[in-house]
Formats: sequence, structure tokens, C-alpha cells
Amino acid sequence: MAKFGWIGLGNMGNPMALNLLKAGNEGTVWNRTAAKADAAVAAGAALAASPKAVAEASDFIFVTLADGPALHAAALGDDGFVAGLAPGKIVIEMSTVSVEESAKINAAVEAAGAKFLRSPLTGSTILAAAGTVGILTSGDKASYEKALPLLEVIGGNLFYLGADEQARVMKLSLNLMIATTMQMEAEAVVIAEKAGLDLAQVTELIAGSAVGSPLTGYKAKLITEGEYGPAFSVKLMIKDLKLALAVAEQYGVKMESTEITKKRLELAEAKGWGERDFSILTKLLEEESGYTR
Repeated sequence: MAKFGWIGLGNMGNPMALNLLKAGNEGTVWNRTAAKADAAVAAGAALAASPKAVAEASDFIFVTLADGPALHAAALGDDGFVAGLAPGKIVIEMSTVSVEESAKINAAVEAAGAKFLRSPLTGSTILAAAGTVGILTSGDKASYEKALPLLEVIGGNLFYLGADEQARVMKLSLNLMIATTMQMEAEAVVIAEKAGLDLAQVTELIAGSAVGSPLTGYKAKLITEGEYGPAFSVKLMIKDLKLALAVAEQYGVKMESTEITKKRLELAEAKGWGERDFSILTKLLEEESGYTR
């Protein structure tokens, strides 16, 4: 049994923390909105008053937050988790943030004598609940091996990518593919709809075809029903694409399809859809094409 902490109990963090508790581990949790910790507390976790208190009580500190500013707020300052660290503790940071933001937190963690694993996630809330989400990790190899029994509880596809910020770059690379795939599917779906094809059949066919993927399978129901509940919000995907484009600029890589998709998502956000799932790109194109279901 391990003593773990979890900071950030959102759509991804909450089910993963619950899986660690179900596996018999001792947990301490914190969330800015305390009510979001209710499920973890009901499952046996202790509710901490601050990120610092989480770190003090835990050997492994997991962090899942929305963006770089949220990570900095939870990490630094008198009540941040860095202030609660000691030698031997391991921070497993799973948010999608920039290489620069990650490196800054790594320096603070190392200065406290602890170790920092960059472990961004790939996959949906469904996979997080099932304990099969993908986890990309870079950082100290020995610390990764110590954390591996816990990572195996919450993740399916686990990858160790190197000693530095490699996991951050790989996560952004995956997310740009995820976003542009949904833009391509929007175009395929709307032209098929306007030609009179059945939408449910179209999304099923796409998911099972040569261009199908786990992603197109996950999103088939959202697109068919047209509700677009926020499994992965438009706002968060825009944030990730901006980070990916910044990395591309650093390495001198042109990413025209990513630029186009970001602009499409920004149009969706301007319509007030920032909290909806990013597969709402289909609805955006339907409206622009004069198609009403």
C-alpha cells in the first residue's frame, strides 16, 4: 500500500484517484473547489486544506490541473505542494503544459530534494475511469520505476520517453493529431449529411473503417446525438494547440492543418461553445453549410 496524494479532481483526476483508492492505497486529496473531492473522500481519502498538506502527507503526489497557471498556483507559494516536499518524495505531474512551465516546476521540485515526473495523459474520461488511460512519462528513470506500480493501476499504455521534457512534446504532438482528426471528421460528416446519408451510420462507418481510431469511436455518439458534453472542452484544446504551435515554432516546423483547426475551434469558442466538447466542430460546419438536422 502506498501513500499517495492527488491535486486536481476534475474529469480525469477524480476517476484515477478513485482507482488508486479502490486498489487499497492510502490517499490525501485537494481540489480548489472542495466539493469535487466528495467522491474521493467517500471512498476513504483524507481531504487536505492545501496542496502543501497533500505533499506533506504523501510519498507520491499526483497533479492533474487545467493549465500552466493553475499548476503554478498549486505548486508555488507558502501553500503550494513544493513547500510540502522532502527528499524521497515523487511528484507525478499529469497536466498538459508547456515545456517552459514544466521546466520551472521541475527546478523547484529538485531544489526541495524531491523528483519530478512529467506524465501527461492521453485518452478520454472513459479510459481514466477504466484504468486504461495512456500515460507518457519523462524524468528520472529510477523515480519512474518506483512510481510504476501506481501508474499501472491507473493507466494502460505506459511509455517512458526520456530524462527531460520529452513527454510534454509528445503529448502536444498527439493532441494536435486528435484535434485535426476531428476537423477532418466534421468535413466528412457534413458532406455525407447533406448528401442524405444517415448520420448514425456515417459515424459508425468512419469508426470502423481504415481511417477509424479509438478517437473516432469515442466521438461517434457525441456527434450523432449532437449534445457535445465536455469530455475534452474546446477551450482546453485551443490551449493545447497554442502550446503545440509554440513548440513547432521553436523547432522550425510548419503546421498548417493545426493552424486551421485552432482557428476553427476559436470560432466555436466565439459562439459560446468553449466548455463543450471539441467535436462540436461538426456542429460549427453544419451551421456554416446551412444544414439543419
